[in-house]
Amino acid sequence: MRLFRFVVLLTFVCIVFSGNVFAQVPAPVAGMHEDNEYLIYVPEGLAEGSRYPLIVGFSPSANARDTIDTWKGHADRHMCVILASKIVKNGMDISRYLVRLSKLIHEKVASEYPIMPDRIIAVGTSGGGMASHLFSFFHADTVAAVITSVGYIHENSLKQKDVYPRDKVCAFLTSPTDFNYKLMKEDRKFLTSLGWRVKWYEFEGGHRTAPEEIREEALTWVLEQLNAS
Repeated sequence: MRLFRFVVLLTFVCIVFSGNVFAQVPAPVAGMHEDNEYLIYVPEGLAEGSRYPLIVGFSPSANARDTIDTWKGHADRHMCVILASKIVKNGMDISRYLVRLSKLIHEKVASEYPIMPDRIIAVGTSGGGMASHLFSFFHADTVAAVITSVGYIHENSLKQKDVYPRDKVCAFLTSPTDFNYKLMKEDRKFLTSLGWRVKWYEFEGGHRTAPEEIREEALTWVLEQLNAS
């Protein structure tokens, strides 16, 4: 009887211990970290035992370092981790790779870095913005918000309104002289009709990444919306 009780107690202790191990938050190691498929940037000053929003960045040419450079200052100010894709680029079958990326984020990145799985913000310029919209469409369980600079929603996604995600957050960063301006206006109507919280930001200069101050306003607003959810 005593042996039985001991075995039961030992089993319980092992279960609790293993649960605590898996529940542990990875320690933040500041700086740039490189993987074959992405770059990770962790800002200074993250607290042990806490998790932080993850910015997932795309670019038209899979230029991960440029993406990090674009969003690094914002990540420092708002205490966000950045994942910049080295794979996603214009001209590829993005949807197939996004399946892998979503799995990597949940199974690998979340176990190695102190990220919040429910605070993932997809960002990008032009084709990178389109990739961000696609990521939110195909993986609503992963993406909570989108920040797109001069990037519109693919027409095939617009045709699937009945299955398009609802009640998320999107910041549109665009220029009146950009050739995607009218398409993005239609995207705003589309997402609003699906209960998304959206905000519109305009800047001068045509088809380019939004200026730093516009990006800062957009990220601040998006984080406020997610924190209020």
